[in-house]
Amino acid sequence: MARTDGKCLLYAGMVHAFNGESESCKSMMAQYETVRQLRNGNRCLYIDFESDAASVVSRLLMMGASADDISRNLDYIRPDVDPVSFADENAEWHQLLHNKYSLAVIDGVTEAFAVFSVKSIDNDEVTAWGRKVPRQIASKTGAAVVVVDHVTKSSEGRGRFAIGAQAKMSYLTGAAYMVEIISPVGVGMVGKVAIRIGKDRPGQVRPVSGEWRKSDRTQETAVVTVDSTVANQIACTVDPPRKNTDANGLPVELMESISRCIEDCPAPPSFRKINQLVSGKDESKRAAIALLEADGFISIIPGARNAHEHHSLKPFRAYPESELLAA
Repeated sequence: MARTDGKCLLYAGMVHAFNGESESCKSMMAQYETVRQLRNGNRCLYIDFESDAASVVSRLLMMGASADDISRNLDYIRPDVDPVSFADENAEWHQLLHNKYSLAVIDGVTEAFAVFSVKSIDNDEVTAWGRKVPRQIASKTGAAVVVVDHVTKSSEGRGRFAIGAQAKMSYLTGAAYMVEIISPVGVGMVGKVAIRIGKDRPGQVRPVSGEWRKSDRTQETAVVTVDSTVANQIACTVDPPRKNTDANGLPVELMESISRCIEDCPAPPSFRKINQLVSGKDESKRAAIALLEADGFISIIPGARNAHEHHSLKPFRAYPESELLAA
């Protein structure tokens, strides 16, 4: 999972997690890396508990894998039973562990637990599954293993964790990532996805990631641009994390957050209201508001009780693609 600056996000022979909400493109991120490995002639394993072969292969083809790449180097499995415990499947399981893979994806942990009869809120059962399935695949085959999982619907108290037992973090030997939509991804669109690191046991990814986000203790480590403007094609680019300031030193991301806040409020908000809704230091927000006013993105009008109202004149966006999508 190399970024355009050459820094990589996955460790060989270790277990990682891509966690995110529904339709946050977490499976797409794993499939993108599968395509990269297949095109480099490397063998991959895809254990699918959520989708089906036709859907996955279709996505891989749109991302640039050839039919020959897939038939030669992809082992696709859609288990219906626990292969570790069922005698008829056990020989196949052990044969799989004798293969050598560059990447192994386990897509749909919640559904996998149903197949393996694991209670998702039971830490002991989750830990045992993590040791006998993803860890075994990583250690025996040498693959960078990625488990794809959901997070809770509510963002409050979600933190760095997937839905269910916190033991899901404990069996990871590599890194855990949160996948978040920055701008919408869809057919005919150019969207952006943020990958944020929540755990980094080997410690090689955090130093090349962005600033710490206190609310969930994560750092942005990559921004993936997903270009679906060409029919039947999906092009992905994995860039380094965004900076809080642009080349001219402007706090563009904070300016966009404040601009969106003012746009979304049903009534022109006061600074106090903006301060409640937008994270950051007071002085930084005041400076960003001053820049927005000076550049004609907002106007500030005295309101009742000496509270100034902030009116949106035009949207401010930190990045051109974001502005175009908003328009």
